Amino acid sequence: MTGRGERAGGKDGFRYGRRAMAAAALCALLPLAACTGGATQATRTTQTAAPGALTFGELPPESGTPKDGGAVDIAQQPGAGPYYMLPIVPGAFYSTYVMYQFQRLMYRPLYWFPDGADAKVSDALSLAEPPEFSDGNRTVTIKLRPGYTWSDGSPVGADDVIFFINLLKAALKKSPSNWGGYTPGQFPDNVTSAEATAAGTVRLTLKQAYNPEWFTADELTSVVPLPARQWARASAGGPILDHRSPENAAAIYTYLDKASRDPAGFASDELWQTVSGPYRLSSFDVTTNLYVMTANEAYSGPRKPRVKTLNFRPFTSEAAKFNQLLSGNLTMATVDQANVSQVAKLKAAGYHVYGAPRLGFNFIMLNFKDTTGNVDKILGRLYVRQALQHLINQPGYIASKGMYNGAAVESYGTAPASSPYASKSVTTAPYPYDPAAARKLLEEHGWKVVPGGVTTCERPGTGPAECGAGIPRGQAITFNLFYRSEPQLHAAVSTALASEAKKLGITISVAPKTFAFLIQNFNVPAAPDKAGEWAMSTWGGFSITPYPTMNGTFNSTGSGNVGAYTSAEADERIRASVNGADRRAVQAEIEHLRTDLPVLWLPTAHTIWAWKTSLSGPQDAFANLPASVLTPEYWYLK
Repeated sequence: MTGRGERAGGKDGFRYGRRAMAAAALCALLPLAACTGGATQATRTTQTAAPGALTFGELPPESGTPKDGGAVDIAQQPGAGPYYMLPIVPGAFYSTYVMYQFQRLMYRPLYWFPDGADAKVSDALSLAEPPEFSDGNRTVTIKLRPGYTWSDGSPVGADDVIFFINLLKAALKKSPSNWGGYTPGQFPDNVTSAEATAAGTVRLTLKQAYNPEWFTADELTSVVPLPARQWARASAGGPILDHRSPENAAAIYTYLDKASRDPAGFASDELWQTVSGPYRLSSFDVTTNLYVMTANEAYSGPRKPRVKTLNFRPFTSEAAKFNQLLSGNLTMATVDQANVSQVAKLKAAGYHVYGAPRLGFNFIMLNFKDTTGNVDKILGRLYVRQALQHLINQPGYIASKGMYNGAAVESYGTAPASSPYASKSVTTAPYPYDPAAARKLLEEHGWKVVPGGVTTCERPGTGPAECGAGIPRGQAITFNLFYRSEPQLHAAVSTALASEAKKLGITISVAPKTFAFLIQNFNVPAAPDKAGEWAMSTWGGFSITPYPTMNGTFNSTGSGNVGAYTSAEADERIRASVNGADRRAVQAEIEHLRTDLPVLWLPTAHTIWAWKTSLSGPQDAFANLPASVLTPEYWYLK
């Protein structure tokens, strides 16, 4: 799996491919800590807001006397409401928000990540012991931890894991688009058998050997045990069916998928009242998307929730959300880069403010399948992508008060510098801001550059000094670029690129779309019929998983390959990362992608959160917020 496309929330985006999650994610693209005890009382980070600083603000120590009960009001990201319930999420709804701020409060995955601020699997919050690999890494044995139960008291067992796998296979047989984390040939295609060898033990037999680090972090973190005793039915009130039968599994999936697309039934349908997580959905307003979660009194995880109620409040704009923060009407919310200058007001109003770069990367997506005006031929030339990257001034964007306001770091690859798999070069621009270098690249490859006018191909052909295959004489360079309407940062970045491009005779027309529209429509795997409607888009980025291969995101067959990027070398490097035993393969993959430009690199923004000083808990329970991962069972009101 691979980068989790980012689709919302401070993550700003998807979690595509199998853990590129988020998650991921993209996660990832992700943080959350081993919250097993009290937090260290020392401050974890230093206060700083200098442009490009590693963190924004500081992570406060745990404080105060906890009290049970109370309500926490949490702002939803504008346009990023929960659109789907079943933890087998179709590509059109596959996002960090849906998974980490909605589903995973109710349905816990087999293996949880991130671990606090660390991009690794959290042992404390995982439902199973670390997996055991044998038979040359072709057999995986998973032992569920005893004591985990569903809210009705029945144990979370091996059959619930197998139920998920059988449902997933049924979903994918119906359509590959039914799971946003799907990459053909990989999970669950690569599992030849899944059997319960004991009530709490699952044995997976794989078609071939895989790197255990990858299979654990990118495949098994996608597995979410589901309540087979309650859900294995094909209709409301119908009999429990044997989900091992493909025919039954298909009928069960059809029933659950239909219910998952009906927000009016999210809180009222008895189906969704059986949960394994610390909270359950108690109300959902289909008109506004306001939803309320209530503590699951039967939660059997490491920490029972103290906060009784979570109110997730919808907003139509970042400005409206921030005004409610300033007024003290929200307990916690993300802070858009446009409001960084007002952080002092938030602190004066009684909020902690903390942010860090999310575990992932941001970009302008390129569409290699848009044949309109030969966009595919033009973007298919590496020199064109290099020229466009030379027009993006990352240091300037970060420092600009109209863009990142200092709350971001430079990023030029698919993994952050904090990843143990990345080299230090990910913070060094392979194609730094240099409009003169961009012009030179175009002229050297047969283009007549007309600053402020229309640059055209003057020397068509496939030679080293010619425009390239499929680009005719007189061809202009014209793209459209659709950006996420909220937050305004996306408009500023898009407009800046268009302005620089115009100076070289390149036309880039920019226009806003909602986040939901972009991820559902301008996404080649999810909406191939719309591939001719867009050339570029920007809505955030991808989150990565602890093992940051772009399998599923930038390999040719990846379901999260939004722009249909294709590179034989990238495919081979990704294959080596997934199947080989040498962890250095991932670094080689990262190095290739950062220079081959499957996307145009943008700074990685800090995801900044503000929460009232009356809310506290272990530091690790807040260190995961930059990944937009919530673990409210560790929070308490003082």
